[in-house]
Amino acid sequence: METILAFDIGGTKTAILEGDDDARVLQRREMPTQAQDPFQVTFERMCAEADAVLAEARNAGRTVGAVSVSIGGPLQIEPGIILAPPHLPTWDNAPLKRLLAERYCLPVFVEHDGNAGALAEYYFGAGRGARHMIFLTAGTGFGGGIIIDGRVHRGATDTAGEVGHIRLADYGPSEFGKVGSWEAFCSGAGMVKWAHWQMPGRWPQTLTTREFVTQALAGERDALRIVRECGQWLGRGLAYLIDTLNPDAIVLGSLAVALGDLLLQPAREVVQRECLPQAAAACRIAPAQLGARLGDVAALMAAISSRYIPGVFKTPGICGISRALRDSVNALARLDEIADVIEQTATVICDALQAGRKVIVFGNGGSAAQAQHLAGELVGKYGPVRRSLPCIALTADSGVVTCIANDFGYDNLFSRQLEAFAQAGDIVIGITTSGKSTNVLKALDVAHQLGAVTIAMTGAAGLVGGRATHVVAVPSDSTPRIQEAHAFIVHYWCERLEEEVG
Repeated sequence: METILAFDIGGTKTAILEGDDDARVLQRREMPTQAQDPFQVTFERMCAEADAVLAEARNAGRTVGAVSVSIGGPLQIEPGIILAPPHLPTWDNAPLKRLLAERYCLPVFVEHDGNAGALAEYYFGAGRGARHMIFLTAGTGFGGGIIIDGRVHRGATDTAGEVGHIRLADYGPSEFGKVGSWEAFCSGAGMVKWAHWQMPGRWPQTLTTREFVTQALAGERDALRIVRECGQWLGRGLAYLIDTLNPDAIVLGSLAVALGDLLLQPAREVVQRECLPQAAAACRIAPAQLGARLGDVAALMAAISSRYIPGVFKTPGICGISRALRDSVNALARLDEIADVIEQTATVICDALQAGRKVIVFGNGGSAAQAQHLAGELVGKYGPVRRSLPCIALTADSGVVTCIANDFGYDNLFSRQLEAFAQAGDIVIGITTSGKSTNVLKALDVAHQLGAVTIAMTGAAGLVGGRATHVVAVPSDSTPRIQEAHAFIVHYWCERLEEEVG
């Protein structure tokens, strides 16, 4: 069973947990964050807790396969660099993703906590079944995440979803650095500020959100009036989002969960008045469903969501053939990351064949089959009938293979044949999913010495030793997924060849 090591990093507390693709939490530890401590101090304390989680996972026979992080911004999400958020002031340009990857030698996924919360509700909560969804935290602060076509929309600077900064009025309390901001009317802190702004004699500045919500739920008249007004402000902001983004669902956390229709009904009424009718009718406005589980599930979501292709595999919890198919589709989708080198090698092969050169290809086991596959497509045909193209698979002649293996050793199986067949300008392709097959590496070196253009096809580990002009490294650590991707690349090369050479 492969699981996920997850961090839910907040300014007050940090949770470190182990969970699975179905967002089940298998174990959990918690520690105070102590936000004023230097980043490195906090990081080491987090990792000490994480080490304990990993040890327990190993003792239970489970393998942790990824690290997932949910943390507030500002941050650079893809490189996982934290940019001194207000709740973590000492985390200035902290390279969290790199440090976790170096420490645990695992793939690391980092996500803004608003986006992570959106993903949690989208996959496991009130957003299930939606295609386009907006999640609003509606807690102490007011932010969120936007999901379009099943994907988080991060924006040009990873700040999409910071809707609390939107100004709804030129008056009122100040939150998010702006008078009249959406956060100033609809966050927990903003709601009590609005109550004090409206009735300073009735609601002191020392009023807490919990105290105010308790009075509203008890039916206190003035509290209910303030909640209704905040609900109307909420509706005005929702109307902007609905008319602009046309979502299927808007899911709201904390305050909406606690106050329910006391807050949401006036918001819905404003939406009905303000929005385009068809957009309002299509949008479901609902409180979050995950409740106290939201933080833990959100912590897992950076890793979980990376394993699913929206529109193909949206629902976690699949197994058997569906899980293998999902993993294969995910691996193929990641070929976008190496599209440049795939295109470059296709061009190199086309140019060589047009110049009268040949292709020589080899590998072991499944890679040997792949080599013979390419030779068959070039010498025979891939699509329409066209002239035969010269390609030799060095695994096909059993007499030569067994002779060299017996007389010169298996490590020389391909290099010996290259001495006979390779000429300057030929294309020599060595296939090794691990990147460290000795006979392939040795053959690439010999081909280079003979003046051939060399291409290595491998996996995420890359080429260990050996020499290649071009390295096509599929971004996967799974041998079956790498081999499936190699087959796709071979077919793409063939398509280019038939367009340009055939």
